[in-house]
Amino acid sequence: MSNDHTAMTDEPTADAQSTTGATADPDGDPLVETDVTAGLGDGSTGGTERTIIESRDLNVYYGDEQALRDVDLEIPERQVTAIIGPSGCGKSTFLRCINRMNDLVDVARVEGELLLSGKNVYDDDVDPVALRRKIGMVFQHPNPFPKSIYDNVAYGLRIQDKDVDVDAVVEDSLRRAALWDEVSDRLDESALDLSGGQQQRLCIARAIAVDPEVILMDEPASALDPIATSQIEDLIDELAEDYTVVIVTHNMQQAARISDKTAVFLTGGELVEFDDTQKIFENPEHERVEDYITGKFG
Repeated sequence: MSNDHTAMTDEPTADAQSTTGATADPDGDPLVETDVTAGLGDGSTGGTERTIIESRDLNVYYGDEQALRDVDLEIPERQVTAIIGPSGCGKSTFLRCINRMNDLVDVARVEGELLLSGKNVYDDDVDPVALRRKIGMVFQHPNPFPKSIYDNVAYGLRIQDKDVDVDAVVEDSLRRAALWDEVSDRLDESALDLSGGQQQRLCIARAIAVDPEVILMDEPASALDPIATSQIEDLIDELAEDYTVVIVTHNMQQAARISDKTAVFLTGGELVEFDDTQKIFENPEHERVEDYITGKFG
């Protein structure tokens, strides 16, 4: 499946809206939900090793094709967890299970459990719109809305009708995304006029403006030049002080640089190994993982 959701119309795409907690009706108008978060975990914080995301016997199918197979994984809070593996191994599928983006794929079927703060996000009493308010997502290609820089960041606040100082939140989000100094004097300009790296940092600012618990990133730097990539990597390191970051990347060097934990998925949608990043890259348990990391296949 392509993760390129670049907006091409006057309103955000359905996938982009999903990252800010809105859905769209058949006419394309956003549907703003009331408070439906009661069924979710309380999000209380504990030690740095507290598990915030856990999968249990997670299997995902696209029609007759199995994309994930019996995945058991515990992702710690406020750390960076990288997911690596060859193309087609289920990395992005797993990421999309966390905030139920696979719900948008008609032929997708999910079995097993995916827990956020101890609550199965696939339980009947969990609203996916509410879930996506807790879990922001940044896609492979920057997908700013065809609106002003300011309106991009403020979008989620407005559709959720948050009682906050919007100006202050916009500024704070842009600062935390290391973008404020570059755009503070042109907030009314179109976001589409920004460079690729700036657009991706704007998408990160938009994601954190609604104060999520988790930020998912699907190869956020793969379409960027080395300088912009470095800026995104520095930003991810800073974000982990306040958020749980889960990043899919094809770049093993990037995973080694920025992550605390690394999960290695291999062909067939199988999670082969999950451990501290240093151990994965220096002394993996499985020969297949060592072969992948050393470039024997992939």
